[in-house]
Amino acid sequence: MPGLKEILRRGDISIGTWITIGHPDVVEALSTLPLDWLVFDMEHAPLDISLLEIMIMGTRGSNVEPIVRVSWNDMVAIKRTLDLGFRGLMIPYVNTREEAESAVRYSRYPPKGVRGYGPRRAIMYGAYGAQSSLEYYRGFEKELVLIVQIESERAVKQAEDIASVDGVDVLFVGPADLSISLSAPLDYGNPRFVDALKEVLRACEKQGKIPGIHAIDIQQARKWIDMGFRFISISTDIDMLRTAVISMLGNLGRV
Repeated sequence: MPGLKEILRRGDISIGTWITIGHPDVVEALSTLPLDWLVFDMEHAPLDISLLEIMIMGTRGSNVEPIVRVSWNDMVAIKRTLDLGFRGLMIPYVNTREEAESAVRYSRYPPKGVRGYGPRRAIMYGAYGAQSSLEYYRGFEKELVLIVQIESERAVKQAEDIASVDGVDVLFVGPADLSISLSAPLDYGNPRFVDALKEVLRACEKQGKIPGIHAIDIQQARKWIDMGFRFISISTDIDMLRTAVISMLGNLGRV
């Protein structure tokens, strides 16, 4: 199976979902499905670094790429999560080229960046010797997928500059925050919101980057795919759980 980086290089549509429930069973169960990736949400979900280390183990041996959304575009937060073995990194609320460049520097080793070397779990604690450590250093950046989130009107206006940054792979729209920034809260059919999506798509096409977005359900996912988005998250673990139980209760006449 191709890795996520290869899927993006080929221009294929990739599908994933969000991990917000802090238990490895959820991760392991979802990793048995033909998803391309899972995003572990450290921005809005109650996941800390110690819990994250346990949860990522649920993806081991699967074809699902674990991605972490850090709480902020912060060098220490990025370094600590990458040391756990993540090769996918999502940065929230990136508004300018300079902020995108900072994310690139924080996620890469010298001479391209400022990440300190101490990968720990990412090299399985040194179990395979010094050579594996060197191989990790030399090869990590080739497989790293860096995703920056477009979540404000300002970011949309700067989308082409953000997309032009070498090392950024995906521009990922956070639809809720973007709609609020555009004074059209959660109105995803609002012309201002739709025009903003088109601007992000244009920026990605011009700069050769992948456009991504979150979908609340399968119908919305199909809509975004038809528009041209190729990196699609659908729902979240907790929303899928509630939706399944509501459907069962509905069939029994309880809701």
